[in-house]
Amino acid sequence: MKPFIYLTHDGVLDHIGQSQIFPYLKIYSRQTKVFLISFEKKENIHKALKLKNSKECENIHWIILNYHKNIFLKIIDLLNLSIKVIFLIKKYKLSLIHCRSYFPTLIIYFISFFFQIKYIFDIRDFWADEGIEIKKYKFIYKFVKKIEGRMIDKSAHIVCLTNAAKNYISYNYNIDLSKITVIPCGTDFDLFNRKKLNKRRLLKIFRDLKLKNKKVLLYYGSLGENYLIHKMLNLFKYLKSDNNDWIFMFVINNAHNQLENILKKNNIQKRDFRILKSSRIDLPYYLYFADISVFFYRSGMRSIGCSPTKLADLFAMNIPIITSSNLGDMKYKISLAKNNSLLMDILNRSKVVGGIKKILSNKPFVQIRKNSSYYNYRYGTQKYMNIYKSIQI
Repeated sequence: MKPFIYLTHDGVLDHIGQSQIFPYLKIYSRQTKVFLISFEKKENIHKALKLKNSKECENIHWIILNYHKNIFLKIIDLLNLSIKVIFLIKKYKLSLIHCRSYFPTLIIYFISFFFQIKYIFDIRDFWADEGIEIKKYKFIYKFVKKIEGRMIDKSAHIVCLTNAAKNYISYNYNIDLSKITVIPCGTDFDLFNRKKLNKRRLLKIFRDLKLKNKKVLLYYGSLGENYLIHKMLNLFKYLKSDNNDWIFMFVINNAHNQLENILKKNNIQKRDFRILKSSRIDLPYYLYFADISVFFYRSGMRSIGCSPTKLADLFAMNIPIITSSNLGDMKYKISLAKNNSLLMDILNRSKVVGGIKKILSNKPFVQIRKNSSYYNYRYGTQKYMNIYKSIQI
């Protein structure tokens, strides 16, 4: 495998970067030199520099740029990124660029007219269509769609997260299916391994969170307008009405105060919930105590191409889930037989209570982790490396 450039507008130090970028780059860097350019938030710059100079980045040439929200500063970021990429192409005679999402791909699309390079368009969402759904960008929709189509057409290969997204891209842009590879969000099955956790530490967390005789419904990740928090709370209320031992545990990286206010307005008592924050490396210690996890997602273009990282983490920890069929490939991936999990698009008390009882009674008999190797990030890295090699021949 030859050296290549990896571009991401997501920070390597962000939670997405820690789960979906850096673990993959470490494996690639054992095979070849990787030239990484990422945009890091101001509060993460110091940590990023420390990581850059560590042994973990021995074979990663990392250029760290500042992340900006301001639209005018973003334009400067585009120019800065262009200069850095052109410098790397010319100095190291590089011919392959992995572009994670739209922002980097837009730059490389134009640069590719002037240099003999090939690029992989790693599509994480459908930016233009999502903008229309949330009533943004309408005045530039046609322009963006035209550019989107050209970026897709000119790419050497396309990666997306779901088969639903693959079919959408192929149909709407007349792209041969062989040019598109589905690689879902994966996780580190060594990190998310129940058997490797420290028992003393687990016992301390168990006591600190007062989990004795409790059944734990878990939600973890981010909270925002796409995550249907009120639907999750309705499910919890149905569970609670059947068995008072249930508590709702949230392990979230944002909106703690906002969540507390929502719980209060929904008459969820303080004794019935826990709100926690965790680094990725500590996360398995909290997931360990979940009996079931739940997440729902707003319908739309974003949901078609979505492969939640949390799904991989939970399955690696042998935790069943309840979710909805509108999310990515869930309707084909979720079942009691495969992963002791259920799809619930419409909630009512009998459906929720009955479904949970089925899951809990099945728990000893379904090996969720064993049946979920598709979500092991090593599966994803191998597929990416196969793509790199095929393009670089």
